[in-house]
Amino acid sequence: MLLIGFTSHAQFPENFDGGVLPTGWTTFIGTNGLGTVENWEVSGTTDPYMICFDENAGGLTEDWLVSPLTSIGTTNSLLTFYEQTIYTIAYEPSNMSIRVSTTSQTDISSFTSLSSLTATEVFDGPNSRSVDLSAYEGQSIYIAWVLEQNYGDGWLIDNFALHNLYASAPTPATTPNPADGATVDLTNDTDMNNDGVIDVTDQHYLFTWSPGATGDAPTAYAFNFGTTTDMTGLNTTTTMSDGFSLYGLATETTYYWQVVPENAGGSAVDCPVWSFTTSATVLSVEDVQLSAIVVSPNPVKDVVTINSPVGFDSVKVFNQLGQLVLDFNADLLNTNKIDLSALNPGMYMLQIKAENKTKTVKIIKE
Repeated sequence: MLLIGFTSHAQFPENFDGGVLPTGWTTFIGTNGLGTVENWEVSGTTDPYMICFDENAGGLTEDWLVSPLTSIGTTNSLLTFYEQTIYTIAYEPSNMSIRVSTTSQTDISSFTSLSSLTATEVFDGPNSRSVDLSAYEGQSIYIAWVLEQNYGDGWLIDNFALHNLYASAPTPATTPNPADGATVDLTNDTDMNNDGVIDVTDQHYLFTWSPGATGDAPTAYAFNFGTTTDMTGLNTTTTMSDGFSLYGLATETTYYWQVVPENAGGSAVDCPVWSFTTSATVLSVEDVQLSAIVVSPNPVKDVVTINSPVGFDSVKVFNQLGQLVLDFNADLLNTNKIDLSALNPGMYMLQIKAENKTKTVKIIKE
């Protein structure tokens, strides 16, 4: 069985990469006072996210996560975010809602519910949700994520963003990883399915891609995957383009995959179908030191620092068209720092080569 492993990458967008509740955000429990043990918290080390666990508190609990005051206009009136329940089946009663207030961050009575789903609906859903905020254009609002449950289910959320509700459809994604026609090694260094052991069922690959160079920005991506060009093995939706993992993959197998960028204007057309073949090699913990490489800051104005547990041989920088724009070998690197000040603002891919392996990092140049 092919399964999704969640990983991930300011007020909005907000990915909780700081590892703590961001400044200006708040959490609190409902007015009945039930459920003081569990509340919203930032979890995850490499790719943090917000999570609220279920609780047996003897009644209905409410856990609130509320944004700072946020101005809504015609270019940012569509809210999107990643979501999933936290168990392998859905548990009810649970309700996961998005609410808005124009007057208060903490007065529960001032909030209006705009979108409400049960745990079953979230569990069976596409792992992403869009909420229309156009009724609040020209106003400033507080946005709340509210988990109500009575020993029901937990809620994991991430990748909050505001987009243009009136956008035109995006263009196809670019720079797929794995590259079309590539042969790749799977990784087996994490208990992906949380069953207490690391075995063949945890073999996984981390997929990445970039938005198209033209067209309005995507708010989500349809992800199609399988062992034939029909790609019937998995059809889901994600808001992530740089942290989407599948586990349960087999060695020495050819897979086909497709990414279809979407936004309020529609879906990209003529999106290519890519393929790759898995080798007989499965990488263990010792083989994946490259995954510990961190590039910061991101976004960057001028200089980035590459923090790495291993020495690396070269760093190449590509633009969104796949063109090489900067090339550094180890002798040209100054204390693991790279000067990007000569580049125009935009999205770039840093290809870091170390110990005959390569890691690619997407970076935003301001």
